[in-house]
Amino acid sequence: MSIQINSVEIELSRPDYVPVIKDTVTFYGGSQMWFPEKNKNNKDYILHNYGCGTIATADLLLYLARRSDDFRSPETQIALNTDNSIDHRNYDAYVRRINDKYTKTRRYIAVLGTKIASAFNSYSKTYGLGYHAYWKWTLSYYDMYEIIVEMLNYDIPVIISIGPNTPKFWENKGIPFYQRYEVTIPDSEEQKSPTKQYRYRAVMQDINSHYVTVTGIIKDNLAHKIMLRISSWGVEYYINYEEYRNYIENCGGTFTSSLVQIKR
Repeated sequence: MSIQINSVEIELSRPDYVPVIKDTVTFYGGSQMWFPEKNKNNKDYILHNYGCGTIATADLLLYLARRSDDFRSPETQIALNTDNSIDHRNYDAYVRRINDKYTKTRRYIAVLGTKIASAFNSYSKTYGLGYHAYWKWTLSYYDMYEIIVEMLNYDIPVIISIGPNTPKFWENKGIPFYQRYEVTIPDSEEQKSPTKQYRYRAVMQDINSHYVTVTGIIKDNLAHKIMLRISSWGVEYYINYEEYRNYIENCGGTFTSSLVQIKR
């Protein structure tokens, strides 16, 4: 008896993305929340409160380094153990190095998209990676989708921004984050074999002013929707691409809600 999955997926070659081990738990990328915020004058406080762009940048570089030795550097070696695993204490030291040398997270301003691109370019030039990053302005629905697909097909994670409400910065509208679960639809006269389907439940609401990293695209043919698999705060979530684009068009704006394109 066959099982059919009615979806098409495009994803990175490493399904574990950047597996950071903390307290015996393996996380799906790093989290800015691991940095203490007791001292407001400390860089760790700034990372905790404004460091999502730095985390996304650091994780991108680590993913590439785990994928190929050509992307390894003295920075990534801080985080990577000899078996390619990542302990969170080494990870935290690595993120601080990336922040100090490249992203330079600022209080309130955080890290702008253009700064993420220039930080990657500085790193790429230093170690001769041969790649260049661009912060893309005013992307349409289809242009953004095509860039995400292209980068994933080249096994490159995609940093995207869910920007602030623009120009009404004081508002707090945003998009939901979902988690995915699996259900099996029983046999019927029309459907001779059971069908395995993915469903999504919203676990967070009104997320904005935040960078996440896209690690996969799921085209759900039954529900006629596109879901983006993302890493955020060390957890695997999903966002609905239609909802994200509606947020850009109605609340966020294409200048601050966009992505970092990386190519040779």
